[in-house]
Amino acid sequence: MISIQKSFKEPASSSYQFLDKLGQGAFGYIWKVRHISSGQIYACKLVKNQMRKEKKLLLREIQILYQLKGKKGFTQLFASGSDLNNTYFVMNLMGENLEQIRQSKGNFNKILPIGLEILQLLKELHSEGVIHRDIKPENFVMHQGRVNLIDFGLSKKYIINGSHINYRENKGMIGTARYASINALKGIEQSRRDDLESLGYMLIYLHQGDLPWSNIYNQDKEIRYSKIKKMKKSLKLDTLFGLPIQLSIFMDYVKDLQFEEDPDYDYMISLFQQAEKSSRVISHNYSSKPIIKLRSILTQRRSVRSPSKGVNSSRKISFEDGTSEGSEIDEELCNSIQLKHFVVGIKQPTSSPIYVKCK
Repeated sequence: MISIQKSFKEPASSSYQFLDKLGQGAFGYIWKVRHISSGQIYACKLVKNQMRKEKKLLLREIQILYQLKGKKGFTQLFASGSDLNNTYFVMNLMGENLEQIRQSKGNFNKILPIGLEILQLLKELHSEGVIHRDIKPENFVMHQGRVNLIDFGLSKKYIINGSHINYRENKGMIGTARYASINALKGIEQSRRDDLESLGYMLIYLHQGDLPWSNIYNQDKEIRYSKIKKMKKSLKLDTLFGLPIQLSIFMDYVKDLQFEEDPDYDYMISLFQQAEKSSRVISHNYSSKPIIKLRSILTQRRSVRSPSKGVNSSRKISFEDGTSEGSEIDEELCNSIQLKHFVVGIKQPTSSPIYVKCK
């Protein structure tokens, strides 16, 4: 792949052509862009500088992407920049996410093969001292026949200066309540175990097309979180039709993990390998007819923003309104974030779709 070298004085318009808005949400915008010199197509994620919290989240995501650069299965960062109006980064453009695939092709008949790939990704991510904190179908996309993990805006380093972060309570819930761990819903500081528990709920959803708590509506988030937490505590996987026994064993194991405990990734991987030996079976693992409840479809339509008129929605990136960054995210981002080699002062032309005139 062609390496992109951006001059500090070179305007973004001379490097990239902004083609199509792929999605937008509380954490910014995603654009499809073309690198003018090479003709390569990429994706660009950006936020308006006036969105101060979101800008800090974007800067932290850039830091994590620098750390993951060159590692297969993760978003790859190519360039980053900032002007008077926007802060952004350019990454590789990938395919559909797992939620889009589920909606177009139906529920996953076999979930252990894809769970196996994701387990290996989480093992790699956690080995870098990073937890994701927002494991959900929308954050796993297909690229070159593999599952890739994206969107590290809510991610956090759990190893700082060689030591595990401290256990804390009374924190706001960070992530998406539908897939969040029980401890995350309790307001407990998250660690590796929480990513793994979220993976379990996500696999159940991909297989069933729904979750028992998907239709809980309440304007008060705390009441909604409390109801979801209660249902997750009482969840019996053997009451859900067709789930592999390995998933039940997996969930029992991850729920018993202690806050700082090292998960046995090899054990979990071997557990999923017991029933599934095929290495690339994603395209063959869907139900021939989607078994999706109407209420669930309506829920999804409420939770995903409609695309702008005239925009091709075939590869839209969805942002779920249920994602929460927690009140204490301000505390996590209170320190100034310094980026090595971060490009500052790039001016966007007024003809660019991302140009916003200052008032």
